[in-house]
Amino acid sequence: MKLGERMVDGIFLERPNRYLAHVEIEGQQVLAHVPDPGRLPGLMIPQRRVRLIHNPSAKRKTDYTLALVKHGRIWVSVFPVFANRLVGDAFANRALPGFSGYTDFSAEVKVGHSRFDFQLNFSEGPMWVEVKSVSLVEQTVGKFPDAPTERGRRHVEELIELKRKGNRTAVVFVSQRSDTRTITSNDVIDPEFGKRLREAKQAGVELYGFNCKVTASAVTLDSPVEVVLRA
Repeated sequence: MKLGERMVDGIFLERPNRYLAHVEIEGQQVLAHVPDPGRLPGLMIPQRRVRLIHNPSAKRKTDYTLALVKHGRIWVSVFPVFANRLVGDAFANRALPGFSGYTDFSAEVKVGHSRFDFQLNFSEGPMWVEVKSVSLVEQTVGKFPDAPTERGRRHVEELIELKRKGNRTAVVFVSQRSDTRTITSNDVIDPEFGKRLREAKQAGVELYGFNCKVTASAVTLDSPVEVVLRA
């Protein structure tokens, strides 16, 4: 997935709040939108190289959206919605490992009081899939979430209930960086999410993980990685 034609380079300066960053572009300080409201530990460090999408509009408070952060030798995407787009493209091309045999699929599907990222339709019935973007990696282990997520816990609980009613359900973790070898729940940050995810695995909710190849201009799904949960 190409990030677009209007990409610019910058230097990250500071993050006054979850949604904004001060960035230097060609010697000028500008304000940029941060699409990931998580803590992004180890990434949002002053003087890090960043890449931004330039999209000026009278309806926007900023002309720039921070998309990539340089972390050592690799680029890391800090745009969570890219994970959904990558999975959606893979579903459209019938190219996502672990998923086959569906007749069609839909995005942003309302089920009860919730909305799930995808619904796959099989001859035996529907399957609901929720996608989670992973940005935190420590010693090749991707950890989700990097901030407490009540919404994430609720989604997992609802997938468990749907599974117990006889439906197929799954959580797909997408680490938008190349240095991920396994993915796990971040029990230090959100122990309740980890508890729910282990309950989901025990109930039969399918768990999938993928890392990504990220360049200065594109993000693509790369390899499947195992989701490993401690007992």
